[in-house]
Amino acid sequence: MPIVVVADPDLRERMRCIRVMAGQTPVSALGAAAWEELEQALEGAPSTELIIYAPSLPGAPEDAIAQLLRRTARLVLAVNDGAEVPGAVNTTRVTWPIAEETLILMAHAAGAQSTPIGMNFMPVDFLQMICMSGDSHVLVVSSDSADVGLIEVRRGKVWTAFDGLGVGEAAFARLIRPEMRVRVTPAVGSTKERTIFKDLAELLLDSLRRIDEGSVEAPPPISSRRLEVALASPEQVAIRIKQLNSDARRLLMERSYSDAARVLTDLSTLDPASSLVRANLEQLRKLGYPR
Repeated sequence: MPIVVVADPDLRERMRCIRVMAGQTPVSALGAAAWEELEQALEGAPSTELIIYAPSLPGAPEDAIAQLLRRTARLVLAVNDGAEVPGAVNTTRVTWPIAEETLILMAHAAGAQSTPIGMNFMPVDFLQMICMSGDSHVLVVSSDSADVGLIEVRRGKVWTAFDGLGVGEAAFARLIRPEMRVRVTPAVGSTKERTIFKDLAELLLDSLRRIDEGSVEAPPPISSRRLEVALASPEQVAIRIKQLNSDARRLLMERSYSDAARVLTDLSTLDPASSLVRANLEQLRKLGYPR
C-alpha cells in the first residue's frame, strides 16, 4: 500500500489530512509534528510515495527541502497563500490548510503508477484524477517557481487552457511540458468560454507527440494580476472594478498621481474596454507618472 507522510506541527490539521486521505483513498498515512519525527517516519517507511511538508515544522534544517526531495518521488509544500519558501524552486505547492478535494487528488495520484520515479506532481497527474472524478477545478501551472498559465476542467472535461502566448489546445500543450508543476483551486463561478473540445486521452496524445517533436515552446511567466483576473468569477471582477474606479477617482482628486497611475494600470487589466481608464492612464503617463 502506498505510504503518505504528513509533516505539520498543527495537530488538528495533521490529523485531518491523515483522516481524509487514509479514509477515502487506498493509501497508508502517517504524521510527524517535528523534523525528528519526520526522519523517524521516513526511516520506517523508505518507500514513501508522498510527503506533505509544512515549512514551519520545528527543528527543520536549512536544506530540508533538498533532503526531502532525495527521499520521495513526490514532495508537496503546504504553505500560506503567497508565502515565500527558500529553496522551493520547481516544487508542488498547495495552500494551507489544504482543501479536502486536493488531499484526495494527491493521495490518488501518489497511489498511481503512471508517474516516473524522481518526478514531482505534474499537470497530467492531476488532470487524470480530476477528469476521472467528474469534478471541476482550475490548475495553476508553474515553471521555475513562476506561474505560467491555467488549465480549467469543468465536470470532468478539459474546458480551456490559458497562458501568456494564447488559449486552447496550443496553450494546453505548452502547459503540460514535463518540467511544469501545478497547484489546484476549485473552479467556482467560472463562465469562461470553452476552447478545448477533445477528450483527455486524445488531447494528451496529441500534445505529447508535439512536445516530443520539439514543436512546443515554453510559455513565459504571467503577472499575478493576469492570473488574478483569469481565476476570478465575473462577480468578483465586477466588484474589484468598482473598487478600483473609486480608488482612482479619490487619488486623482487628492493629486496623488503616482498612486492613481498604479491603480489605473491594474484597472486597465481588469477593464480593458474602458475608454475613460485608457485616457486617464495615457494622460498620467505623458506627465511621467508613476514615479
